Amino acid sequence: MWKKKIKKIRNKGYMSIEASLIVPFILLTTFLMILGLLFTYERGHVFSKECERLYTIPIKNIRDKTVADYLNSEDYSKGIVYGELSSMGSYSSHKAKVSSSLIVREEKKISCKREIDQCSNRLRRWQLYDDIAED
Repeated sequence: MWKKKIKKIRNKGYMSIEASLIVPFILLTTFLMILGLLFTYERGHVFSKECERLYTIPIKNIRDKTVADYLNSEDYSKGIVYGELSSMGSYSSHKAKVSSSLIVREEKKISCKREIDQCSNRLRRWQLYDDIAED
């Protein structure tokens, strides 16, 4: 009979330890994971918008040299839920670049760049293979 009383006494503190230590740790971990996923989403969203804008520059803007105006006309902060964003587009010597600064907890730099209408002497793989095929 007193074996049953001993079992009851041993199991009394189990739920209080779980409630006071383990549950807050699980809640904090879940909160940090959601915060990290939110930051990753916002950073990826901004980067994809920058790349989309760089690779859809109309030929008219390239000829008129108004690429920087075209890049700056986009509002990259659409879809940003939690952080603050500032962005700047630039174009000089056939290189277009969009640089953004995303502030969630700390400042992170996001940038994307592209060469436009750049013909150079760089040897491309298909040029090398074409020369070998003719010989």
